Parts: sequence; C-alpha cells; structure tokens
Amino acid sequence: RKAVNHELSELFNEMWDLDVNRLMPGEGYTIDLQGRAGVAQQGDSAVQDRAARHLFHNVNEEHLKNTKTFATFISLLDNYETSTGVAEVVTPEEVVENNCFLDAILATKVMKLAHEYLLKKNLAKPNLADFKHQLYDIWFQLYAR
Repeated sequence: RKAVNHELSELFNEMWDLDVNRLMPGEGYTIDLQGRAGVAQQGDSAVQDRAARHLFHNVNEEHLKNTKTFATFISLLDNYETSTGVAEVVTPEEVVENNCFLDAILATKVMKLAHEYLLKKNLAKPNLADFKHQLYDIWFQLYAR
C-alpha cells in the first residue's frame, strides 16, 4: 500500500510538472481566503460558510478561453441536469462537445503520461482511440440516479 501511494504521488507530481496550461497563483488567479468554514459534525447536512466574499477574487478568463483544454471543458458545463429525478437528455451537439474535450486533453503530455501509466497497469487499451472510448464511457455515459 505504501509503495502504491509513493508511486501515485510520483505520478501526480510528474503530471503536475507537465501541465503547461495550468494557471499560476497570483498571475492566472488570486484567491481571497477570508474566514474558514465551520467545523462539520458527523451527521451535519450543511456547513456554515463564514466567508463574506467569493473565494476567487480574480481569474484570467482570457487564458481559460484561449486554452483548448479549458475552453472545451467550459463548453461541457451547461450539458448536465443537476436535479435528481429529472431525465438527462444528451443532444448531438453535446456528444460533439464531449469528443472535442477528450481530443483536447488526449493531446496533452499530462494525459499521455496517464495513458502510459494505465497501460503498465493493464487498465487501459493501447490504441489511443480505444482509450478515448474508455474515457468517454467512464466520464460521459449516463447512469441511473
């Protein structure tokens, strides 16, 4: 277990280092920590947020709009029904958006490294198109709620 944790920690650090698109604190975004949320007790259904202002004070939205991985992810955000008991409808346009997002992330060094790691663990298909189908099934196939 400890070896697996160390292995994953090294993988995540390498993925972090390879992520050339990430926003840098103070440059791509600034946050306003303010007060802390209250302590949650077992059985609590909500925690009191003591912050009067938004956590994110500023975000470089131009960077988000002009970076393919962010832009294609943002296009997904209006695709989902948040209410349980309401049927999800997936339009052809949403399928295209899902595929554009997958294409964008699979072109990054981060996802190439993730694919290599999963291949070593026999958890991914070697062919990139098959791996994309795996990701699509995991992330975008509907399930009963």
